[in-house]
Amino acid sequence: MKRLLLMGLLLTAIFNPTTQGALASSAYGALTIEGDNLTVEVRGVGVFNTPITLVLPVGNYTVSAEGQVKLEAKVFVNASKLVRVEFSTVEPDELVEGNLTILGVKVTYDWWKHYPKYSSRPSLGIPRGCGGAWSPFYYIDRPLPMTLEDAGDTIAKLTINNTITPCYLRSGIQDINGKLEYIFYTIAGPFGTSGIALKDTSFLTPLSSVEVSSDVELVNGYLYNVSSTSMVTPFTIILPVVTQDVYNVTGTTTDGDTITINHIPKTDTYNLSVGLNHTLVTAVVKPRPWEKYGISYSLRTALELIRVREESVELYGVRVNTTPAASFEVVGNAKAAGVSPGTIYLPEGNYTLTAFTNNSGVTVNFSVPETRELNLKLKPLPARLFFNVTPSNASVFIDGKPVNNRSVETSPGRHFIHVTAPGHVAENLSVLLAPNESRVLKIGLKPLPVLSVTTVPSGALVSIGNKTCRSPCMLALEPGRYTVDVSLEGYMNASKTAYLEPGKVVNVTITLEKVRKNAGTSNESMNSDTPTKKLTKIPAPAPSSGRNSYGTTHKLLALVVVILLTGIALRRR
Repeated sequence: MKRLLLMGLLLTAIFNPTTQGALASSAYGALTIEGDNLTVEVRGVGVFNTPITLVLPVGNYTVSAEGQVKLEAKVFVNASKLVRVEFSTVEPDELVEGNLTILGVKVTYDWWKHYPKYSSRPSLGIPRGCGGAWSPFYYIDRPLPMTLEDAGDTIAKLTINNTITPCYLRSGIQDINGKLEYIFYTIAGPFGTSGIALKDTSFLTPLSSVEVSSDVELVNGYLYNVSSTSMVTPFTIILPVVTQDVYNVTGTTTDGDTITINHIPKTDTYNLSVGLNHTLVTAVVKPRPWEKYGISYSLRTALELIRVREESVELYGVRVNTTPAASFEVVGNAKAAGVSPGTIYLPEGNYTLTAFTNNSGVTVNFSVPETRELNLKLKPLPARLFFNVTPSNASVFIDGKPVNNRSVETSPGRHFIHVTAPGHVAENLSVLLAPNESRVLKIGLKPLPVLSVTTVPSGALVSIGNKTCRSPCMLALEPGRYTVDVSLEGYMNASKTAYLEPGKVVNVTITLEKVRKNAGTSNESMNSDTPTKKLTKIPAPAPSSGRNSYGTTHKLLALVVVILLTGIALRRR
């Protein structure tokens, strides 16, 4: 029903009757969307099947298409211009490949953005060790307050506000498989990063690292659409991986004071992207603690998926007058809608206008630019719909009201039809009926898609939204994208994504790995099932420009000020 309601917005979103008489054609442009039998949504306007051409007021529009890969184009419709958006589809692994869990892939074209390609890699000159990280205010407050740090020329590190952040070194370079050198109580905000050195803690934030590359080198990488200087492909990003909410974390500073963190939220899924020109490729990734991964993007393929071009178009005004006043829709070379009396603007072509109010209506064919005015009189002639629906026990609703699933007499105009049956995918459609029209609608509902989940070993708990089962198992679900979460005692949790289409069976196989401790760190070992092991005898860091080196009293006072400033900044947002 949501799609049908969005379709209904077309009547008010495209042409406002209180202003259309005063608007000239220079206030409008056209948007053409092309693709291979796609269902697309123009945000704030409606849902349509491709190809479609809309006449729209000048402004910004977002066009999206769901599928194995989500496509989104953010474009600007200018006066007397036609913006043509052409979508193509591919499989997710043609865009992004990696040895970590990838939950979804999205390609975005942004009219106003330009993602650069560099001729050479920037040199930051960051010193080795844990104190040399540089944080030039890459502040993100979604989904949590966090800051990106440049930990090296090709190494970025994400730090999250109000957490315990470890630093591992190998040959003086930050590496999650290196030796644990220091731990810090971290405050991250728009000011950058501040840390207090700890000598022990009840929880050490697990880390993961991802090496990011693309088929076009020296382009920026982005985490939640934010980048740091070191994030130029190829690069490595170190990410915190908190697999469950953690409460009442304590730590002891090098001065012997106790710090308490009431809650560290679950944080194990990230949006990781690369971009070039106007195109951004985003993968939703879910790394595991203490693992190293690689992920590769195909930007050249992504650039072909959304093509946008602008061309001139001449729009001609057509004045519509009806007796009595009525809503009307125009279909043909372009689509438009409005309320009479009023003026619409259309490109050259042949059109059909249907005007309707209550049980009266009228339909007329006309051509542009030959026709400049339409004067129409509505007649009280109803329309009739005949239904041929399967299965035979399907229920039919017109404009939200149940009707006979064989036939119904209704008023001319736009009607929204909802057909549903147990075990089947509901069908939503809209029809525009002319006065005295009889139309037969053949609607065959497809069975619900089935998701079949197998795990190695079997017997794992499978969670898909609010539904659970033990593997191997099968679930009938509504079409759409799902994340399959799997857990089994003694094994690492795992996830996979699946996209379900009506009437299809999708098989998902997940091989579980046994829980293992972080290799090479006997005193500080952690895994997702033991998140609160006590750490002791961690050496204090030497003073560094990258971290606070004041006494604990000064540090705590500074943190109080920082927390207040952060609260003020977040409230202003």
